[in-house]
This record gives sequence, structure tokens and C-alpha cells, in this order.
Amino acid sequence: MRTSLIPNTPSQNKYAHLLYVLVLRLLAAPFLKGYGEILLSLLLLWAIVLIIRTFYLHQKFFWFYLIVAVSAFLLEVIARFRNFFGLETAFVVSVYFIYALYLGIAAWLIMREIFLSAKVTMDTVCGGICVYLLIGFLWSLFYGVVQYLDQNAFSQAVTPGGFYSTSIYLSFTTLTTLGYGDILPVNPFAMMLTNLEAIIGQMYPAIFIAILVGGYLSQKDNQQK
Repeated sequence: MRTSLIPNTPSQNKYAHLLYVLVLRLLAAPFLKGYGEILLSLLLLWAIVLIIRTFYLHQKFFWFYLIVAVSAFLLEVIARFRNFFGLETAFVVSVYFIYALYLGIAAWLIMREIFLSAKVTMDTVCGGICVYLLIGFLWSLFYGVVQYLDQNAFSQAVTPGGFYSTSIYLSFTTLTTLGYGDILPVNPFAMMLTNLEAIIGQMYPAIFIAILVGGYLSQKDNQQK
């Protein structure tokens, strides 16, 4: 049985709110340290959970996801305030993995909801952009895991200054297929990840735009009938 934890009509700008937080997280990260980064992570957690609560999901799945999301945030706090790079590799990799699960499930649920939506609105467009940004953040975590398992996986370290930092730069440079070439994958698994992200970076916008156009034309035909 599928149930919604919120029977009321969700906010018409729920994806717009998440988009604001994601853009702020991307732009402000180089200037914030310590408590500032924690605050942004908390805002992201709050925005994502509010959106997930509006979806029709099994209650057990929702609570599972909530536990994963809160655990990811708490582990990030521990890692930041206990010298992230001085911690055991197994713990650091676990933090990355749980955080990736938290962002990955959110991206998948939002994308599914958008693709199944019968109506195209500006908030739908914001949701599609949110998924694109979440993919970039998600892949930065994958690169962090690879870096910790193999210090020579990239031509230079992709996690030198904190939980994100250079790994985010590499991820979005690859996702947008910009490819400056200043950081290169050396490890075969790292090569596979960068290729996969570049493919997604090409395919996702094309598929999303096609769905938007299709939904718009369908709405227009229904209005004319």
C-alpha cells in the first residue's frame, strides 16, 4: 500500500526552494567554513525532506530515507569537526557512501515525479534543474570515494580542502563536458566514472527538454479541445 505522509496539496514552489539552496550551496561553498558549511547542509536536508514528504511513498521507505538523510548530515558534522582527513579511511568512505545514498535517492525520486507529471510548470523546470545539480554533487562524492581508496586515482587530489571542494569542481566540469583538462582520471575506475558522468551530462538535458516540450504540447492540445 502506498501512502502519502502529507495529504495536503504541496507547495507550488517546492522545487524552486530546493534550487535556491543548491545554487547557494554551490556558490557559497568556497567562502564558508565550519559552521557555515554545516548550516548549508542543514538547509539542504530540510529542503529535500520537505519535498520527499509530498510524494506518494510507502511509509517504511520514507522513514528509511529520513534515517539515511539525517545520518548523512550527522556524519558530515562529525567528520568536519574531527579533522576529516585525520579519520580512518573506512569511516570517511562510509560518510561518502551514506551521503551519496541520501542525494542519489532524492535525485531519483524527484526525477521520477517530474517525468510522471502530467502538467508542465515553471516549478517543474526548477525540479529538473535540481536533479541536474544533485547529479553533480552526487558524482563529487563518488570521486571522493575513489580518491580515498586510491590516492593516485587522479592527476591531482580531488578532496584537498574539505568534504567537497575540488571534487565538486571536477564533477561539474565533467557533467557539463567542459573538460579543462587540469585534473585527469588515472585509475580505470575513475576513468569509467568520468565517462559515465559526461554521458549523463549530455543525455539528461536532452531527455528532460524533450519531456518538457512533449508535456507542453499535450497541455496545449487539451486546451484547444
